[in-house]
Amino acid sequence: MRLTRLVLLFAGVFGMNACSEDEVTTPTFPPIAAVRYINALTDTGSVDVRMIDQVDFSAYAAPLAFRAGTAYQPVEAKSRRIRVFPTSLNPAITSQIIHDTTISFTAGTRVTLLLTGSARAKTVRWVMINDNIDAPPAGQISVRMVNASTGAVNGYLVTTTSDAITGTPAFSNVAGLNASAYANRNAGAAAVRATDVGSTTATASTAGPNAPSSLPGDVFPAAGVNSAGTKFSAYYFPRGVAGSAQNAVTTPSVIWFVDRNPCDAATC
Repeated sequence: MRLTRLVLLFAGVFGMNACSEDEVTTPTFPPIAAVRYINALTDTGSVDVRMIDQVDFSAYAAPLAFRAGTAYQPVEAKSRRIRVFPTSLNPAITSQIIHDTTISFTAGTRVTLLLTGSARAKTVRWVMINDNIDAPPAGQISVRMVNASTGAVNGYLVTTTSDAITGTPAFSNVAGLNASAYANRNAGAAAVRATDVGSTTATASTAGPNAPSSLPGDVFPAAGVNSAGTKFSAYYFPRGVAGSAQNAVTTPSVIWFVDRNPCDAATC
């Protein structure tokens, strides 16, 4: 009797193992795009962003402040429904919908969704900016200007924020809600100084970020103006709207975002 029970026990264990091996499958992934969100709403507080058509492969942001952006997130590349809500701990507030739309994504692309318009005037919308991840020339970085305001601006790609504004701008007459072409320069200190078209007075100036110092055991280089192979978008944001939640933002600004790190596209 005891032997019979042992035989049955081992038979059951082997049977379970056999079933488990038969049920192991190789996961499959849908077509993927990379997406980040940047908030350029000048007249409201932070927002939450959700893709509401499915749970998997859906990019989100919570909270997303004015002039802030997310990291790139993988999303299933197809038509996706996206909603924007005000950030709040009060369900009655955060359940309100600021914007509700459907956007199509193409597999293999990397894009920024720039949230713009006016929450007060109910003209909120997304602008899709295509982000290029082709490698810069050897030893160089690439920088472009993206204008998140509605009026055209010039951008000067210089070494420091105190450099004189002279000559032809690297980013000339960049229209509102548009991106310039990328400009290449040797890796090292870099800054962008923005002006109104026709003026040499800076409205905003910001130095690009350096890559952090390498630590023992680090294998891959980090993104930075001193790290060859990095690509940046320097976003120009207008001041906040007086009397709104962004009333304290009294001047325009330039914020640098990394479009490509040195190891993108398996180059490391």
